[in-house]
Amino acid sequence: MHDLTIVGAGPVGSYLASLCAKKIGVTVLEEDSEAGKKSCSGLVSPRLMEMLPQAVKKSGLVEHMVKGAIIHFMGKEFEFRKSGTAAYVLDRDALDKRLADYALSKGAEIRYGEKALSVSFSRDCASVKTARHVFESKMLAGCDGARSVVSRSLGSKPNEVLNGIIAYTDVSDNSDNVEMWFDKSLVKDGFFWKIPRGDQTEFGCIGHALSFPVLKKFFSLDDKVISGRSASPVPVGIAKTYADRTILVGDAACQTKPWSGGGITYGMIAAKCAAETICKASEKGKFDGFYEYESLWKEKLYEDIRAGIMMREFYKDLELKALGSIMDRIESMKHKGDDIDFDFPVSSIMKMGGFLL
Repeated sequence: MHDLTIVGAGPVGSYLASLCAKKIGVTVLEEDSEAGKKSCSGLVSPRLMEMLPQAVKKSGLVEHMVKGAIIHFMGKEFEFRKSGTAAYVLDRDALDKRLADYALSKGAEIRYGEKALSVSFSRDCASVKTARHVFESKMLAGCDGARSVVSRSLGSKPNEVLNGIIAYTDVSDNSDNVEMWFDKSLVKDGFFWKIPRGDQTEFGCIGHALSFPVLKKFFSLDDKVISGRSASPVPVGIAKTYADRTILVGDAACQTKPWSGGGITYGMIAAKCAAETICKASEKGKFDGFYEYESLWKEKLYEDIRAGIMMREFYKDLELKALGSIMDRIESMKHKGDDIDFDFPVSSIMKMGGFLL
């Protein structure tokens, strides 16, 4: 019997595996034939770069760097800039593959082509059934994304699921700003974006009931210039993230930023909390105290996730006139870009003595 089975070899699952494999036996189940192939912008903060192992950060991972963001709303532009790097644009496939390789180097086993079909529990173990095998382990971690089989087995689900849609062109863009457009006539609860990727340009949108035609129309993209496209569900909310022997981490646990849908940084922060809880449980031989994990990750992430959910609901229901007043208040803060933490904007703004609402 394994000590720990992790479902999902995305960045969060592989990172968790690397942390735990130093002390216990870890097997990771991944449905695809290799790591990577996930739909994600790979726009991450300096905080995440500091968390990544040095072996993962070797050359070729960073495609571009940006210093700020330009927000377009109601005919106005609001620019927020940092004196240093605000965000890194990563090769997402390379990130996933390197984190998986790093987990292997720490002693974890990764079983590719093993799609989790169902999860069951007995008094002594958790079992994951795939098309070919049944994997039994003392502990189980669900890192299997928005459509998590593990979270479904616990009856845990997000408040809402958004559509994230991305299109790439081979038009080079070396500008140092990400751009975002808010247009409630097209997307009531989300936004459009453009990310400079150096040799490429990325166009995207997030919100309910979105499709590629909406994205193409907004940016006037012709099929001939699109070199790649992807789409994925983005869970938003606060869900139960533990049960006896079981922990949910990352998108499976709704540990995403409600205002942007980004989940890598939050997921990896939560993975550290999960690893601490898992290794402690293994040492004691007791697997019914995983409530400690939820306390640990909520201490770090809950405030901004909860506030972000409130802001989403507020934005969806507001009339344009009221939104304009709020954007005027945001504009007054544009010269304080270095004081705003893009991973934790709500708590950092509150520390500055202001609040968006």
